[in-house]
Amino acid sequence: MNNLLIDLRLRRSRSHWKNENIFQKPYIFLPIGGSDHWSLVIVSMPSKEDDFGPMMLHLDSLHSDFHRCHVSESIFNNVRSFLVEEWELLKKEGLPELPLAENIWNELSQRIGQKVLKVPQQTNGYDCGLFVLFFIERFINDVPERLKTQHLDMLQKEWFKPEEASELRSRIRDLLKQEFKEANVIPTTAV
Repeated sequence: MNNLLIDLRLRRSRSHWKNENIFQKPYIFLPIGGSDHWSLVIVSMPSKEDDFGPMMLHLDSLHSDFHRCHVSESIFNNVRSFLVEEWELLKKEGLPELPLAENIWNELSQRIGQKVLKVPQQTNGYDCGLFVLFFIERFINDVPERLKTQHLDMLQKEWFKPEEASELRSRIRDLLKQEFKEANVIPTTAV
């Protein structure tokens, strides 16, 4: 996907968190869509007591040495630009309390880390969206409130079986059926 297009999408997305300081959130989940594929970037924010900066993690269920729909380096560059732009806006607005350690905050543009995680891989050409949803669900359930470097080891190929992510389709279908039933709505097409 074109870098300019990614950058424009991130800028437009800003309206979703207007009046929010994203640096106070422990995690930011950014689904990345393009080239008929979905992957996920998770930005992990350190606590104020930590001596490291935010960490960008790229989770891609079709990422191998032979096949790449999304180029991690390009995505990281765009997300980094977005974070630095948000940082500049917040600095201009004057924060009542710094969300990160002062030395990290003052050097944020140089303190953003990045890592491509070798996560479970899909076994077909159409489950990438399910994998993104499953990555988010598992991350929320498995990772502590603030991610530390030692936690990254659990987010590898053995994190879960690929079939578990593919089974999410059935769980979503069953949930939708239940919701329709409880709302006394009959769907016009089969779910």
